[in-house]
Amino acid sequence: MKRLQKALAFFSALVLMLGAVANGAEDNNIKSLIGTFEGMAFNGDGLYPVKTRFTMEIGNRLSGSYDLAGQNQSFHGHLSNFMFEGPRTITMQWTDKDGEGFATMEFSPDFKSFTGGWTDKRGEDPLPWTGKKINDY
Repeated sequence: MKRLQKALAFFSALVLMLGAVANGAEDNNIKSLIGTFEGMAFNGDGLYPVKTRFTMEIGNRLSGSYDLAGQNQSFHGHLSNFMFEGPRTITMQWTDKDGEGFATMEFSPDFKSFTGGWTDKRGEDPLPWTGKKINDY
C-alpha cells in the first residue's frame, strides 16, 4: 500500500512539474511573438498589404490587431481568443466592420515570421495571411 501511495505521489508531482514547464514554454512563445508584422492577406479580389500587431495586456493576456489594405477601402480589425495549438501555431478570432471569423498562424522557429490563413465563422476554405516581423514592442 505504501508503495502505491509513493508511486501516486511521484506521478502527481511529475504531472504538476510538466504542466509548469508547458506553461513556461507557452509564456516564452507569447513573449517571442509580441511585435508588428508586415505581410500580405487575401481581401476580396487578391492579396493586399497587412500589418498585424501582437501586444501583451495586463495579466499577460495576448491581444492583437490588424490593418488590411483593400482595392477601395482599408480595414482595421481586432484579434482575440488566442489558443496555442502547438509550440509555434496559434488560432484566434478576428473581428472587423465586415464580420468575424477565425485565423490560424504558424510561426517560424525564431518567431520572426508566420504563414497562415483566415476564414469566416464557418471555418471553411482558409485564405492566405502572412507576416514578417518589423519590430518588437
